[in-house]
Amino acid sequence: MQSRSRQFSFAAACIVFAGLYLELAVRPYCASRLATIPTKDNLQKAIRLEPSNAEYRELLGRYLAFSDQDLDGGISNYRVAVDLNPYVARYWLDLASAYQVANHTREQRESLERAVQADPTTPHVAWEAANFFLVQGDREKALHHFRVVVANDPEKVDAALQLCWRATGDENQTLNEALPERPDLYFSFLRLLIHNQETAAAKNVWNRLVTLNQAFSLQLAFPYLRFLLAQHEVEAAQDAWRQIATLNASLVPYLPSRENLIVNGGFEENVLNGGFDWSYLSNPHVALAVDTSEFHSGTRALSITFDGQNPPDAGIYQFIPVKPNTQYEFSAAYKTEELVTASGPRFAIADAYTDASYVLTDDSMGTNPWRLQQARFQSGPNTQLVMLKITRDPAGPLIRGKLWIDDLKLVEK
Repeated sequence: MQSRSRQFSFAAACIVFAGLYLELAVRPYCASRLATIPTKDNLQKAIRLEPSNAEYRELLGRYLAFSDQDLDGGISNYRVAVDLNPYVARYWLDLASAYQVANHTREQRESLERAVQADPTTPHVAWEAANFFLVQGDREKALHHFRVVVANDPEKVDAALQLCWRATGDENQTLNEALPERPDLYFSFLRLLIHNQETAAAKNVWNRLVTLNQAFSLQLAFPYLRFLLAQHEVEAAQDAWRQIATLNASLVPYLPSRENLIVNGGFEENVLNGGFDWSYLSNPHVALAVDTSEFHSGTRALSITFDGQNPPDAGIYQFIPVKPNTQYEFSAAYKTEELVTASGPRFAIADAYTDASYVLTDDSMGTNPWRLQQARFQSGPNTQLVMLKITRDPAGPLIRGKLWIDDLKLVEK
């Protein structure tokens, strides 16, 4: 580097390399700046600066197809984009949309298949493919792609299941081909069948759900149990309740027994608010609480506080399966404190479907220590299910004060 000629050569080389570097850096920068305002001229200039950039070709194709109404030009640029970079599903989806508008079904199908190959687990891609194959009558491929959707996009689960059910009308095919073996997805399908009043299909899906042998939240099962009872499917509801107990040992104390058909009659377990345990309705004039300081036996009782208005009942009830033409004996302990009213609360048992009354005990008023109410009755010839509740008859008078109940019991005689 001592000679002037070598110094000059080195400086010239640096200038050349700097110029090349600047060109390599400036061309992409200019192209990206042009593409931020995606007009036709800007995109064409960006492509001239960066001819190997697939994104600019895709943007130009979209502009031509939608803004310029040049469908052929749009398809041509989309094709260049996928040739430059075949691994971006969005490019293939845009090309498929253009082919759809052009009514080129075969090319649309091929583009969708390539989009799925490029991105096989993205719900948006699978959704587009599933709907295409559904329209084309290819149910097997449609269900396969809907399976990807329901497995990965919670917001599209219900819409996908509706399309699957509409296409097949077969719960087994939908389960086998479109639903991964997950309880939450089976419950989503159950909700759809319940909404459509598909009793047989719902029972089948429930049985398939149980065979998964996977734990699930008990709250998810309550709508199915309510649906069965509304359909007079009492035996099926009982079977489902027992099946839940086999999957969740914590539910075993909530099973009825020969010694007591009332579940959780002493309120020693938490109130589930569903199934065959106690259910309750919110009422601003009645406060329900499990009391651990006042009880007839065990360690807990249910307290019911009335605020001075006129609620027709306490808002708590339980469904109890029974046999037709069978004699039963009911008993319950209660205590009152300053219960002021002209119509106090009573224990009532009636047919859950016909409302035929079997038990209506004397009403409770004033202040009383723990006492026992008892009654016997015989169920009707068609009675399968009764409802036990705390009611008022007549319901109109105002009521203030507190009632405790405990040790409710119903046995077959």
